[in-house]
Amino acid sequence: MKNIFSDLKDKSVIIVGASGLIGKELAKAFAEQDSKLIICSRNKENGEKLKDELNSLGKGKAIFYQLDMTAEEEVNNLIGFAVEKFSKIDVFINCSWPKTDDWLENVEQVSYESIKKNLADHLGGYFLCTQKMALQMKKQNKGSIINFSSIYGLVGPNFSIYDGTEMTCPPAYPLIKGGIVTMTKYFASYFAKYNIRVNCISPGGIFNHQNPKFVQKYAQLTPLGRMGQPNELVGVSLLLSSDASSYMTGECILADGGWTAW
Repeated sequence: MKNIFSDLKDKSVIIVGASGLIGKELAKAFAEQDSKLIICSRNKENGEKLKDELNSLGKGKAIFYQLDMTAEEEVNNLIGFAVEKFSKIDVFINCSWPKTDDWLENVEQVSYESIKKNLADHLGGYFLCTQKMALQMKKQNKGSIINFSSIYGLVGPNFSIYDGTEMTCPPAYPLIKGGIVTMTKYFASYFAKYNIRVNCISPGGIFNHQNPKFVQKYAQLTPLGRMGQPNELVGVSLLLSSDASSYMTGECILADGGWTAW
């Protein structure tokens, strides 16, 4: 049977947030597809470690690039580096998650300054990267951009799942994630004439050794009866990156175990 993702071989792929929970799984998947890979992270130690791990798979095509996605000069330099190295950028994926130290304060405690800072860094950083990558892909007359949002960019939080834990849904989170969804559709509409596809993936809860009470309650409210695993976002990411989704743009694909189905 033909591999529907075979066109990803030797495609140039940039992943921002590559050393994170989801980013690591995506990076491994693209390395296995034999893509030319630039993995980006603020954390140099984690990025270099991931690069060595990817290149130990035998492909040897992963490059680490330290990046602050909120810094315009750094994003411009990343694009210049990628174009010099590979002549073009085929796929750009952003699954980064910058946040302030007071991120987890609830809506009664959080300061307006914190909200502004998180919106500027997280949503603003996604805008900056999407804008700059789209302008580069316009020169190429082709490209695919994938932004990561969340179910809470589409539906309100169910706060009952946090009862009995110190967890909450940070008030900035749905503002940011909802903004990423609509921003993605905006760029998809604007750049479609240049053969650039811009799509969004909105995961449900992804297991990361959270409080067992939270995990149990989340599972009970999800049709599939469990939280997602980071590697379960690989398939949809490969799909949106490949020519198998050549007629898809402006989409927000839910990977949520059915959370939003009822």
